Amino acid sequence: MRPGIGLADVQDARGRTSRNLGGEAPEAGLNLNLPPRPTPAEMDMKQEPSDEVKKEFVQRIVEWYRQYGRHDLPWRRTSSPWQVLLAAVLLRKTTAQQVASIYPQLIEKFPDPASMADADEEELKKIIQPLGIEHQRARLLKELAKKLVEQYGGKVPKNLDQLKTLPGVGDYTAREVLCLAYQQAQPLLDRNMIRILERALGIKSEKKRPHTDKTLWKKAEELTPKDPETAKAFNLGILDLANKICTPRKPNCPACPIKSICKYSRSK
Repeated sequence: MRPGIGLADVQDARGRTSRNLGGEAPEAGLNLNLPPRPTPAEMDMKQEPSDEVKKEFVQRIVEWYRQYGRHDLPWRRTSSPWQVLLAAVLLRKTTAQQVASIYPQLIEKFPDPASMADADEEELKKIIQPLGIEHQRARLLKELAKKLVEQYGGKVPKNLDQLKTLPGVGDYTAREVLCLAYQQAQPLLDRNMIRILERALGIKSEKKRPHTDKTLWKKAEELTPKDPETAKAFNLGILDLANKICTPRKPNCPACPIKSICKYSRSK
């Protein structure tokens, strides 16, 4: 060793001794604590699921829906684009049970956009009053029906961009109509699918409003089966699983059909 260069012991925060070449004292207050290592569960959540896991995820959701889904909901037993669109608009800020209680009367009274466009607003409000905010709902329904009559001859368009020009119709509702009424394989990304994708597969958006995240929409599209009927079962299965089992609080993991491949369930 050359003269003037010595070895000084430096003890780190864990009590281990290392050698400081040069004999210099370590900086005062130097914090050598290392960040905690991620747990296996945390590492699992960040790992991209394999294609095999994704395929199994979709298959189990579809099979579960076909056996346990809410097939009794009246708007799921029709292929009428108007009736599907009507239900989609009504289902906001209320429950499926509440909409189901007034839906048969509503479609009997207003079986098409033309009849809704000509509806007496007070009569319409009386029918939908159990859903709440009936003034806003009635105004929106009439505006929607009038635009369908004036611009589309009283028909519900089957084009995504055209649907999104309608009052009260955004990306999700437009795709819902295409998937459920027009037999198109479309992803339906709402807060329910967002929650299940994050819990089960660790697929998470970094945006504050995940439903506007194009990357997340792309991932949902990749998961959605190409066969229209299977895509419909998958999307409705996600909705029903979120309603019955994978709830926002206290999910019933033991009863879940995807518990063995779900990252959230395995981390518990």
